Amino acid sequence: MKYVSFAFALLVASISYAGYTNHYVVNISSNIAYGSMVGARNSADNSQFISCAFVGLPSSQYGVCSARDTAGTYFSCTTTEPYHVDQIRGLSNESYLYIRRDGSKCDYIYSSTGSQYHQ
Repeated sequence: MKYVSFAFALLVASISYAGYTNHYVVNISSNIAYGSMVGARNSADNSQFISCAFVGLPSSQYGVCSARDTAGTYFSCTTTEPYHVDQIRGLSNESYLYIRRDGSKCDYIYSSTGSQYHQ
């Protein structure tokens, strides 16, 4: 009986999240920017964006992350860390990003892609 109750609880939990979306708008503080690409794209203003780009040159590879919130506050940082570059290359237009910088260098990048960020 307890296995049936557990299975039922899992079913109810999965149904309650079916179709769940969360389109995070862009938020910026002095050294942190976060938000979803879909949230920025669907925002009521035409100011917000959040992105990371991969730059591959024969001599080096690096990433550039940038964002702007609804107030017009701009954020950017760069990274040459191979794990960040790989992560940036794996982003989609429906990713969520949380970026922290130390000066002009990105020192932490969290990314997530999932159905909850889908348009």
